[in-house]
Amino acid sequence: MKKSMQNRVVTCTILLMSLLAPVNAGIYTQDYSPLNKDVNQTNSKFMSGDFEQIKRYEMIVFEDEEIQESSRETLKKATDYIKKLEDAGKYFEITLIGHSQRFNDDENEKRVASQSYASEIQRWFTSDLEQNQTLANTKEYVSQVKKYLQDQNISQDTIVVEYRGGEDEAYTQETSEGEALSNGVMLSVYVSKPVDIDSDRDGVFDKFDRCPGTPRGSKVDKNGCPIDSDGDGVIDYKDQCPDTPKGVFVDKKGCPLDSDNDGIVDYKDECPGSPTGVTVDPNGCALKSTLKLNFAPNSDKILQDSYSEIDRFAKFLKKNTAYEVEITGHTDSVGKAVMNMDLSQRRAKMTKEALVNEGVEASRIRTKGRGELDPIESNKTKEGRQANRRIEVELFLKEQ
Repeated sequence: MKKSMQNRVVTCTILLMSLLAPVNAGIYTQDYSPLNKDVNQTNSKFMSGDFEQIKRYEMIVFEDEEIQESSRETLKKATDYIKKLEDAGKYFEITLIGHSQRFNDDENEKRVASQSYASEIQRWFTSDLEQNQTLANTKEYVSQVKKYLQDQNISQDTIVVEYRGGEDEAYTQETSEGEALSNGVMLSVYVSKPVDIDSDRDGVFDKFDRCPGTPRGSKVDKNGCPIDSDGDGVIDYKDQCPDTPKGVFVDKKGCPLDSDNDGIVDYKDECPGSPTGVTVDPNGCALKSTLKLNFAPNSDKILQDSYSEIDRFAKFLKKNTAYEVEITGHTDSVGKAVMNMDLSQRRAKMTKEALVNEGVEASRIRTKGRGELDPIESNKTKEGRQANRRIEVELFLKEQ
């Protein structure tokens, strides 16, 4: 007796489950055909394509036009999953497919029972009324779910909707429980497979690119990272001095250092440490200058043809402000030595005065006389004596 009762309970349970089971569980496939044009709002292929993952949730069920509490939990799970996809930078679409139970008007069914022409017309109108009602309900269901997702900051651009109305029996209509379960929205998430794209257009697909965002046109290695062709530690697209020799120290622009700021980079500078205010030659060494002036015998007057030399030397001193100059006057051996010493001093002072008149600071010039003590030629000839009547200059760097 107990066994017979148990069998009847099992049989009733199986029957109830079969009545409530979804009868169209297979409609959500790649062969799914949308009924309305709203699915084209994002140019979606809608369920077609090769996806990385397809995640479908239990029906979001409505009762008295409100989302059931259990379905709100389902919506929260779906939202959490979607946000994880966003954080991971995945491409996806969300489909909301609305369903509604079919409405049967018993009075109408009785009136259209006959096969008359009028009855057939009435059947058409009845069918249209039922479809309009189910579609209206469907749109309301979808609207609520869509608003929920948007309130969670999920982009509308990722949402595709479809209103099925009563076209599909999501659950059997034979029971009130099945009819109620047909009022809802089927939410699915379609995750696209990674696409081979090259966002920074450097020739390396994003999924392999270890240096995304490389500026357009930059040379990169196989990992998509900018290269440093001259090996100076500054990548090419930032290097203003490409082809720097190996081992040369460079600044942040990739250019060789010029530690003394003389215009000659260190690795070419044969005289490092040149002071500021001194002109250097192509090797980085400070330029020197001489001053050759001619004087008449027993005179401290600078001859007219020597003023071009005064002008040239004055320009040199004004350009090379780090230099001070010592001017030494000389004479030939004609006359008394004491007189020649005085004459040599006066020649040096006259030279200083001429330079100051050309704009050179007097503080940078000192003078002295050597008389007939330092001849450079023999005083026995006219040419030799003329060469000995001279001034000499010596340049000194200012004390820093």
